[in-house]
Amino acid sequence: MSDKTKQDETKVDAIIGAAQKRFAHYGLTKTTMTEIATDIGMGKASLYYYFPDKETLFEAVILKETNIFLEEMQQMLNSGIEASSQLKKYVKLRSLLFTKYANLANLRSDSTDNAKPICARCMEGFRNKEIELVSTMLQHGITSKEFKRINKQEYSEVLVNLLLGLRLVKMKYKDPGSKFDSDDYEDLAKQGMKVVGMMVKDIQTEGV
Repeated sequence: MSDKTKQDETKVDAIIGAAQKRFAHYGLTKTTMTEIATDIGMGKASLYYYFPDKETLFEAVILKETNIFLEEMQQMLNSGIEASSQLKKYVKLRSLLFTKYANLANLRSDSTDNAKPICARCMEGFRNKEIELVSTMLQHGITSKEFKRINKQEYSEVLVNLLLGLRLVKMKYKDPGSKFDSDDYEDLAKQGMKVVGMMVKDIQTEGV
């Protein structure tokens, strides 16, 4: 890797880090590229060299948080625990990790028309990766004969959609601009555990 490439990667990381903090605190619509450039002592023109617009930078932030989220989930998958325990732990970790990654957690809180397309695209990308993750857990259960031979894609989509729905319903009744607190996440974790418990009961093989 050349020195130029290393320097570019360092600058990109710094930009994404600064943007991550700004977006988490002020949201997508209230954050400006000028503010992000100022935070890291970079000229606005230089910032636009790496990211042509705010939406592209926001996607990079969401991708960063998504990848960290999935890496932590993957560590849990590699622990070798049974599939039903993986699913339950996934729901608990999901709620916990959302408290750490505010942009991912508040992905649908920007409600202006300008923000909707980018938020929807990021949300769909994250949803698809979650479905892949859940599908891996279900396949583990099928292979070990802990679970019946189910349509894992269908069940993965159902679980992810239900968990997403729980969060969106709670978000809908929050005051405009307010963010989730620890009580909200604790409540979501409890509801999510009930959902995954019902699913596990439905797909477990007899005698398990």
